[in-house]
Amino acid sequence: MEKEAWVVAVNEDEVRLRYIRHAACRECGACLVFGNNLGEQELVLPRDQLVLAKGDRVLIGLKDSSVVKASFLVYALPLFFFLLGYLGGARLGGFLMGEAWMEAGGLLGGVLGLALAYGGLHLYNRRLQKTGCYQPYIVRVLARTPPG
Repeated sequence: MEKEAWVVAVNEDEVRLRYIRHAACRECGACLVFGNNLGEQELVLPRDQLVLAKGDRVLIGLKDSSVVKASFLVYALPLFFFLLGYLGGARLGGFLMGEAWMEAGGLLGGVLGLALAYGGLHLYNRRLQKTGCYQPYIVRVLARTPPG
């Protein structure tokens, strides 16, 4: 996955980039909920070996395998834990309190499964932030700003 961006600022240890979201992302509107601008998004990356200046156009990328793994973690894993929690809670509710409580036990188990999944993902995310495994990187410089 690659996207064009331009350099907004260069510090000694980081590079601040700005990119325009694609059309499908702009139509979502979820960024308005979080207080972000719909058109442009900023990204801060650690400075690497490339010599960059303000105004340079660059290509940023993220490994396709990282996108697939992250999508699985965010979408499939919580769903799996919800279903597992629901089935386990329904069985336990029916066993402990009778058939009438199977649905309530399933709902409680499903919510508990989701909470465990998202709690585990939060802890895993904190560990991954230190490694930079899912961090985008600058692929190459597309256009340099003329000096002056």
